[in-house]
Amino acid sequence: MAPRIVLVVFVVAMAGILGAAVLHLLTVGGSPMQILVGAAAIAVMFCTQVARTTQRGMRLHRTYQFWVLGVQIVCTFLPMLLMGTAWVGLPGLLAGSLLLTLRPPWSWLGVAGCVASVLAVTWFSGWAPLRVAYNGVSALTTCAVVYGLTKLSEIVLQLRAAQQEIARLAVEEERLRFARDLHDLLGYSLSAITLRSELAHRLVDADPPRAQGEVAHVLEISRQALADVRSVARSYRNISLPAEISSAVSVFEAAGIDAEVDSTLESVPETVGTVLATVLREGVTNILRHSKVRRCQITVCGDADCAVLRLVNDGVQPLPDPRDPTTPHPDEEGGSGLGNLAARVDAIGGTLRAGLREDGCFRLEARIPPPAPGRPAGRDGPGRCADRGPGGPHGPARAAASGAATASPAPGRSAGRPPGFGPRA
Repeated sequence: MAPRIVLVVFVVAMAGILGAAVLHLLTVGGSPMQILVGAAAIAVMFCTQVARTTQRGMRLHRTYQFWVLGVQIVCTFLPMLLMGTAWVGLPGLLAGSLLLTLRPPWSWLGVAGCVASVLAVTWFSGWAPLRVAYNGVSALTTCAVVYGLTKLSEIVLQLRAAQQEIARLAVEEERLRFARDLHDLLGYSLSAITLRSELAHRLVDADPPRAQGEVAHVLEISRQALADVRSVARSYRNISLPAEISSAVSVFEAAGIDAEVDSTLESVPETVGTVLATVLREGVTNILRHSKVRRCQITVCGDADCAVLRLVNDGVQPLPDPRDPTTPHPDEEGGSGLGNLAARVDAIGGTLRAGLREDGCFRLEARIPPPAPGRPAGRDGPGRCADRGPGGPHGPARAAASGAATASPAPGRSAGRPPGFGPRA
């Protein structure tokens, strides 16, 4: 709507300027040939200038813009040779086109030439100095109107394009958030359902009561997965870190994995707790899907400066050796879990590291600083958690990954929660 309004205003302004030129031509009189040539030149000037203001005209190649400018120069100065002072209102229109097409200093020299031509024609025609000055100022005013309205039309079109791009990016961001949250929420649930279903299938004949209990767990996890999907469709879902630790231990017990939990972190903001819980959930999912784990250690600790979640497990499959066909190959489909995690952690000023330790165990570690009051944590900001060594207390990691993605704002977050982290009493 806005580009059309600007175009209508420009057309009305051009019609007024050129209409005044036609009336002036009829007032001073002239032969029918002069009037016909003048009317044709005014019509060409009107059409070329309006076309130059449209969206398609603004995208013309520089070569075509120079051709249009050449036509306007001919339509401005050729009739002036025939009609003299009756045509002094048109050079101002050409001056605006010169400002739009040429680059400085040539554009300013062109404007000066147009104004000088008006002053020269009126002066040598014997007009009074005030009338000469009036026509010079009129030419400058016409130049400013043409240039200003055309630039206004360009700005409106650029603003409209920027708004459309912002809307497209917002849609893409929401799609990315939905896909990321769906992956983080359902990956763990589906892996747990698969594990418990396989266990129940093996226990149907050997231990029916336990098989029935596993089926009950599967129903509970599936209901929770359904609730998670609905919450993702509405908005971002806050995840409880203690609940995720308890759920991970339960799944490890069902899978026959020896889980050791060392959690001393209790007071944690909802945003940080949700990200740490998401890291834990993805780590457990990777353990269930991509490795043959027998032992896993979950450590959650922190102080006033940093919250740390560390997940260490054995049973990592060896990397494929192209010279040894007996080594297993990883899942060809790959995944985006660690990339999503790195994005979430980095968005609130933390760091994520993942890789093999020297003893062959895999380590996933997230470090997140407390959110400072009144200042959102961001990439490389002063609230970023200090790194205390590439491999933590167990030695350096062979591979590290860090990246960034956003954690959606937590609705209903308590404003009274202290920004720092407190150890469990």
